[in-house]
Amino acid sequence: MTTGRPVSVQRFVDEYETVAVLHDMAGDELRNRDNRQGRPPRWLAVVDGKPVGAVTAWRRPDDRTFLSFAGGRPDTYGPLASVVARDLTRSLYVWIDTDEVEDATALRAAGFVTELEMEKFRVGFGAVLARLKRAWIPSGFAVHAADEVDEDRLFELDNTLRQDVPGTDGWRGDRAAFSEELAETPPFDPSAYLVGVDGRTGEYGGLVRIWRNPSGPRLGLVGVLRPYRTTSLASALLQQALAAASEWGHKAFVTETSLSNRAIHPRLRQLGAESLGRFLQLVRAPD
Repeated sequence: MTTGRPVSVQRFVDEYETVAVLHDMAGDELRNRDNRQGRPPRWLAVVDGKPVGAVTAWRRPDDRTFLSFAGGRPDTYGPLASVVARDLTRSLYVWIDTDEVEDATALRAAGFVTELEMEKFRVGFGAVLARLKRAWIPSGFAVHAADEVDEDRLFELDNTLRQDVPGTDGWRGDRAAFSEELAETPPFDPSAYLVGVDGRTGEYGGLVRIWRNPSGPRLGLVGVLRPYRTTSLASALLQQALAAASEWGHKAFVTETSLSNRAIHPRLRQLGAESLGRFLQLVRAPD
């Protein structure tokens, strides 16, 4: 909705009761969420003295700052983004579905450009497991559940693998948050969060994790370190994790991948995976 009225921007202080409606929640609910998440910075778009839009900035472990807009007013995105860029003096990122045409137009007018295009898929267990039925564990390797390995080393492996995932290079995870993920059951289920260990060196060579979400299994990551990428380790890890997840009462799992991932994206298409839509990672360079 666009009114043509001038939009001003001010820094959010404590206007929870006024702003919570923009987030479709109660004031106390928004306040409690902010407190749990360290009171992320927020700015308000104001028309005629009334907040009509808001944006919250989130700093990810890869040092990317993502924006989350609230209020459903694309005409506020430009003024809000300009003030955030001025205040934070850093690149700003936002996720958006490709079918949100009006929002995308407003963000592009505000200086955002596409950095990454992702596609979400629903994949039947049967087709993938049939393709992976001959996957074998490389000689000298052993597969362990995530709750059987050293958590500090698993954390470092996760950080290393993320450097080669489009859109997460530079990732340095939060150690406490990582530990909390492994303590939350579900979605953590060690039967489908596996680590490949080189028995000759003791090195953690790769991992696969499938989250046991209430809505169904989600493949979060499968990857191996570069020296092992010519082996069958990734396929073997994936086969074992999917076999476990297929016993959770669902016929399919979901996953996301970049269109630029020439190893995974075409294979999902070949397996007859159902596309659940595409979304973009947009970036706005600092002024």
